Amino acid sequence: MDGVGNILPMLGRLTDRSVFWALPGWVSAYSLPIPHHSFRYRGMEVWYIPGADDGPTVLYCHGNSGNLRFPKERGDRFLALHKAGAHLWVFDYRGYGRSSGRPTEANVFEDAVAVHSLARTYHPDGRPFVLFGRSLGGAVAIYLATEVQEPEMLILESTFSSAADVCAGYTCRALANQMSYRFDSASRLPRLKCPVRMIHGTNDWVVPYHLGRRLYAQAYSNKEFITIEGAGHNDLQRKAEGRYEKTLSRWLSQTQP
Repeated sequence: MDGVGNILPMLGRLTDRSVFWALPGWVSAYSLPIPHHSFRYRGMEVWYIPGADDGPTVLYCHGNSGNLRFPKERGDRFLALHKAGAHLWVFDYRGYGRSSGRPTEANVFEDAVAVHSLARTYHPDGRPFVLFGRSLGGAVAIYLATEVQEPEMLILESTFSSAADVCAGYTCRALANQMSYRFDSASRLPRLKCPVRMIHGTNDWVVPYHLGRRLYAQAYSNKEFITIEGAGHNDLQRKAEGRYEKTLSRWLSQTQP
């Protein structure tokens, strides 16, 4: 038993290393076909994509793999938000794409706080501010909403209750509990009073559907959960066959006074 007790913490650290799947900046799957501003801020690459005159500001936190330019589905989500009228801010965590440094749970939160502050600086008074997080980015968006400033709406796509819950599905609970990366969204979400909107596919094997439902159960009363039957983790928008875009437009319209 002592040997197992010594091995588990080491395996937990190895599991931590599997959380982030960053790709360098030269890996690209698409070019954004709409006007946008790309710049460096505190070592990170940040994009600002202007939207409709009266559109809400949306800060988007992406998932644990790729970079801003990969995969193509990431660009498709940006286009859907743009078409819904959003003034969109997106960024690469340190170590992703052209952003320097190394990602850790603390570093990812720190990066998000910095870009959140930047987006808030340019956010017009009277316009709604929305946080959008997908997969791992859902935990980042929830952190911003609870630890920094509550938005007018929180949108979560294909996200989870905690990193340990995801890990337990691949390995075992004993090993999952040894992870130092927590991304414990389920403990934070009940503190929010803003509207919470969630969307998840039933065939998601990366972040299982039941973990999305588990997180949703922790949300306050003003909430909505959209189920996309047969959708996996990376094909949700395509499988939704237009419902995805209509849902985002409807949700963002609900933020208008």
